[in-house]
Amino acid sequence: MPFRALRDGEIIVPATVPNQEPVTCHECGDTMYARGGATRARHFYHVNTSAGKGCPSTSPGESATHARCVALVVAALQEAFGSQTDRCAAEVEIDVSESGSGNRTRRADVLVEFAAENPFFGNGLVVEVQHKHHEKDVRTTTHDYLSLGYSVVWLSSEDFGEEQLDYTVIDEAFTSGGGGGYSVRNQSPNLLLNCESYNYGGEHSWGTVPGYVLTCEEDYEICTSRPCTLRRQYDEEASEYVYNPESITTPDLPIRVLKNTLVGVSLAGDFEKPLVQSYEEAVLEKALADRPEIDPCPGPKGFHEWRSPESLWGGAAKVELRACQHCPVHLLTDRRGYPDERTDLFLSEKPNPTWDLLSLEADPNQCQNRSHEEGRWYEFCPDCGVTNP
Repeated sequence: MPFRALRDGEIIVPATVPNQEPVTCHECGDTMYARGGATRARHFYHVNTSAGKGCPSTSPGESATHARCVALVVAALQEAFGSQTDRCAAEVEIDVSESGSGNRTRRADVLVEFAAENPFFGNGLVVEVQHKHHEKDVRTTTHDYLSLGYSVVWLSSEDFGEEQLDYTVIDEAFTSGGGGGYSVRNQSPNLLLNCESYNYGGEHSWGTVPGYVLTCEEDYEICTSRPCTLRRQYDEEASEYVYNPESITTPDLPIRVLKNTLVGVSLAGDFEKPLVQSYEEAVLEKALADRPEIDPCPGPKGFHEWRSPESLWGGAAKVELRACQHCPVHLLTDRRGYPDERTDLFLSEKPNPTWDLLSLEADPNQCQNRSHEEGRWYEFCPDCGVTNP
């Protein structure tokens, strides 16, 4: 049975359509009407029965199950809230660009907005139906809706009967300890992101996990702040970021592969401990995204492995030069400033000790950072600080 149709180009469900009002099938374009509702779930039917038999909207499957569940949610919310609502609709696009997550819009499976602020649900209630639990990023999606003053409840197809949704299922999701209900009355949206950088500064701390690292097929970004593990990848066709997409293939390397790669981390004893303390979660990914000394190399691991450092310029202990074990590249590291301030220059050959360090740092011809490559959009190099043309 079809549970979705078009009216004036907008998706609608049977509960919002009177019996005698014609609507258009979103699959085949045929005219449909709504019926049922007493002992049978209200649904649409095709006027042209032969067209209806061959229409994909009448075929069973995951999308049909989701459409049926969404329609039953609208019917249940209309019955539960009646005249209290300004709007109760399915598949509503919501502007969440001010939520801070980086998303521009969300499409809510069902949204009910209240004529006056509800003391428990706030401005409205969003119901998301997960036919498969991994379809949407629950944490970030919930954050976006809570930021707008909407409460959120997550249901699965198993919560539904064949002909209706019992509203007590939604009620229990908010009242039970392990339920999928998030109310604006008792849930801070920022806490859902669980990100120190976002909670204190209003933005995630994004770093790029490079695609040259073995099982990591394409570049993607991960928040390097504690203890956030939000990931995103840019969709060229949609011209926007997709958050926690299934297409991301995370590196499955052990952290110990970085032992000869990292600078400023003691290799004595358990060298992994300071990394775990710094990042907490997804340590390998965050190290790959947050450490400037990790750069592509034709060596066996895909990135440079550095030899023991030598001091330069009068024995300055915190100006060190390292040579890669597998290629001619050298790394000049200047850590003379504060502990979290340093400059890393990739050099194609060992520098002449008579060169002035400050001149070397300011010369993009010597700096090998990717920001100097033709076609890069960076305004200035994060390594040497030179403004790019």
